[in-house]
Amino acid sequence: MDAGKSASKNAQMSKSKGTKSTGAKSKKKSWTKVKVKEKANNAVFLDEKQYERMLKEVPKILCITRAILCEKFKVGGSVARALIKDLSKKNLIKPVGQQHASFDLFQGTLAKTAAEKAAEEAEAKKEKAKKDVKEAAKEKEAK
Repeated sequence: MDAGKSASKNAQMSKSKGTKSTGAKSKKKSWTKVKVKEKANNAVFLDEKQYERMLKEVPKILCITRAILCEKFKVGGSVARALIKDLSKKNLIKPVGQQHASFDLFQGTLAKTAAEKAAEEAEAKKEKAKKDVKEAAKEKEAK
């Protein structure tokens, strides 16, 4: 009986030795697989051409923040902040709600919500339909 027990113990020992040597050492965790975001190369100065473009486009934006200006026009945060102050002084954009030192939310004076745009498009279609009907009536009279 002792021989049988010792044989089974030897088999178990050899199994456990095999798993220990291949377990933790064979697969080490690697923490270097992190995606690196590319650094944005935003402008820190505005030239006259870009400033004129911003004066035309920014008042049409519904929600204006520093981040949106940075992303859309590829300018730095300080430039975007100065631009927001400049446009608000010229009354091209208006503040929305309570303002805070670190977060400013503005709306363009020429900006239109989706509902307003839909109403204008529907009105334009009606006017176009009326013009088409009048033109068709004139053509019939001419014949």
